[in-house]
Amino acid sequence: MSDVRRGRLLSLAALAVIAAAGAWGVLSLEVETDITHFLPPADDPRLTEVTRAVASSDLNRTVTLTIEAPDADVAARAARDLADRLRARRGIAWVRGGTDEDLERAFYELYFPRRLGFVSDDPERIGQMLGDDALRERARELRERLGSPMGPLIRRIAPEDPWLLFPRHLERLREAMSGSLRVHDGAFVTEDGRYAVVWLATERSPFDTAAAAEIGQAIQEDFAAVNRAHGGALSLEQSSVHRIALASERQVREDVTRVSVAGTIGVLLFLVLIFGSPRYVVLGTAPLAVGVAAAVAVSAAVFGRVHGLTLAFGATLIGVAVDYVAHSLNHHVLAPDPAGPAGTMRRIWPGLALGGLTTVAGVAALGWTGYPAIREMALFTSSGVLAALVATRAILPSWLPRQPRPTRLHSAITRAAARAIEALGARRAVLWSLPVLAFALIAAGGFRLETRDDPQALAAADPALVAEDERVRSRVARVDAGRFVVAFGDDLEAALQVNDRVHAALEDARAAGEIDTQRSLHVLLWSADLQRRNLDAVLAIDDLAARTERAYAAEGFVEGAFAPFLSCMGDRSQCNCSCIGTCPPCNSGVLGLGDLSGSALGAMVAPFVVEVEGGVAVLTFLHGVGDEEAVAARVAGVEGAALFDQSEYLSQAYGAFRARTFELLAIGVLVVVALVAVRYRSVRATVAAVAPAVLAGAGSLAFVALLGEPLTLVHAVTVLLVLSMGVDYGVFMVESAGAGEGPTPTVVSLLVACVSTVLSFGALALSSHPAMRAIGTTTAAGIGLSLVLAPAAWLLVRPRRRPVLSRSSRRRP
Repeated sequence: MSDVRRGRLLSLAALAVIAAAGAWGVLSLEVETDITHFLPPADDPRLTEVTRAVASSDLNRTVTLTIEAPDADVAARAARDLADRLRARRGIAWVRGGTDEDLERAFYELYFPRRLGFVSDDPERIGQMLGDDALRERARELRERLGSPMGPLIRRIAPEDPWLLFPRHLERLREAMSGSLRVHDGAFVTEDGRYAVVWLATERSPFDTAAAAEIGQAIQEDFAAVNRAHGGALSLEQSSVHRIALASERQVREDVTRVSVAGTIGVLLFLVLIFGSPRYVVLGTAPLAVGVAAAVAVSAAVFGRVHGLTLAFGATLIGVAVDYVAHSLNHHVLAPDPAGPAGTMRRIWPGLALGGLTTVAGVAALGWTGYPAIREMALFTSSGVLAALVATRAILPSWLPRQPRPTRLHSAITRAAARAIEALGARRAVLWSLPVLAFALIAAGGFRLETRDDPQALAAADPALVAEDERVRSRVARVDAGRFVVAFGDDLEAALQVNDRVHAALEDARAAGEIDTQRSLHVLLWSADLQRRNLDAVLAIDDLAARTERAYAAEGFVEGAFAPFLSCMGDRSQCNCSCIGTCPPCNSGVLGLGDLSGSALGAMVAPFVVEVEGGVAVLTFLHGVGDEEAVAARVAGVEGAALFDQSEYLSQAYGAFRARTFELLAIGVLVVVALVAVRYRSVRATVAAVAPAVLAGAGSLAFVALLGEPLTLVHAVTVLLVLSMGVDYGVFMVESAGAGEGPTPTVVSLLVACVSTVLSFGALALSSHPAMRAIGTTTAAGIGLSLVLAPAAWLLVRPRRRPVLSRSSRRRP
């Protein structure tokens, strides 16, 4: 069997193994889309946990629907109809469109027996609240309520609750649930009666775009049916993270698909024109495919799951392997070795290996970051680049023709490159002007350098969707999920006690006009300590039963009407009623989180409580913060509480990560310098190999700054691609110094790699999405600079050949 045949069989076997490993990786690797995977760590780990919990909580998974109708009656009927239809849909955790029998029953069963524990936020005032005048006022209120629409309920509970503690607490709960809305015919409607409101929460994250698309379709279908049933006079608007995330994902996919298709076609046409045969194109893409398959398999084995953005960025960075392919193909076509393709590969392999190792070293530096997604990206890219490098070495030689023939275009480009190198080498002033211009570009861009660390800068939200989202929020006036107060405690009871004090402080802020509303767990659950102090304060009042009976009799109530309640108050040792569920004889205990979580109210309390390292956090969400400094001062006065602005936190954290990324890139460059220095043992060669990449990376950021775009996290990560390819260009040029064929084939390979990269990745600069555009602009500018600077640096630092002097020229004047 010939060496070529054996090599082809071995390469096919290797490709089969890699394909099987890649297929296993695709099937076993779980790809997640939850944005919390990209949340950075904070100095306080508890805040990171809280942020993750909020991002994946009911607040972010909630969809708010408003139905506009001719009048409140139609709106209410439509809302109930739509809520009933949506409850039958899969993927929806709960739907809430108004009063619910299960909720009302749960309220009664949980709060009525324990109502004395919820008399007042300030138990010290209970004595005044139950004085003689106050009891007479409560008796008059009871008489009025008996004639109100709530009369049937009041008549049923009055014998055991003449103070109307339960109705008051029920009203507080309803107000907290509905915000600025009112209940009309069993549905939540706005104050003007134009809109009915329905809330639903999805089971999956809003960033699970497949699930979000399914829910969005279900909403549209069910509303269309409801609209037809009500005469077609309804209109629907909604507010949700789901729609914005889905629209952004669609825009990215459409942009990437359009640009990628155009770029891929451009690359294929370019390669076919250069090499004259689709064979080279197929062989050229094989190492890239091997790299991606190996990266997927390694990630599946090590992590088991990765984020979709990690795969996207990682696959982009693996594109650096196009350098190895272009270098190999060009040298084989333009300067084939007498020993055939294998000989050509052996000749250029030291340069390829060094280029691959420097790329892996630079990427691996990112593994030191504390960001899980970036660590995944580092492993994904490193393993992919290494696999692509090995595939270039092992697969290409067996399948390349032994006697290649360059196309006319390839030959013409080669002659033009040779003339350009010769011309530049003869003009030292022009050569020096290139790095000088690069430094000038960097200096000019440095004066205009701005950074933007707002994660929203990486998105391109549809203005129409954003406007609709704001309209819905203004009607409902719920909360801003990104701004909240955190009450920390060593355990749940300690956190609830802090939360009690937070609620009081925020109520003072609301009264002062510093905030519009707060959404707090306090309306559902008080600390056990506060509940017990309420009960103790009530039971400590002397002669309360007799005074209550006299006050109510004075307002016309018959004697004995409240016997179940008064007998318990008068002789607690004989208590056999449900009126005072928390009194020692009844021994029902205080209301706890477990009682709520196991009831129909479970979904309502879930977003407020977060388990954190070393304790528990209870959240209070704010809306309409008018004076943040004043609110912060009030919260600071509560020990164990903190005001948290998630947007500001993310901006600061991403800014720190951006800075950390550049630090790690700098460390990676130092490692690369060390590797190159060990290889060449020459300062000149090391500078020629590394300096162009550093200048190109800095120049690409300066170019972005001159365009008026602020630098973001995406620019920082994309510079890694520029540095990796720039070092490859520099190394390949230095390696050409000892090649018999000279630098021309290497320069042509750099040109082919540069054009291929710009057509594929640089074309993303045409995208309308900010993140994609940032990748394209940075890549195109950086790779273009690398193409110019790498040959220039080699020409500048190479030893100058002394001309051979003639005899006459050696004679002394």
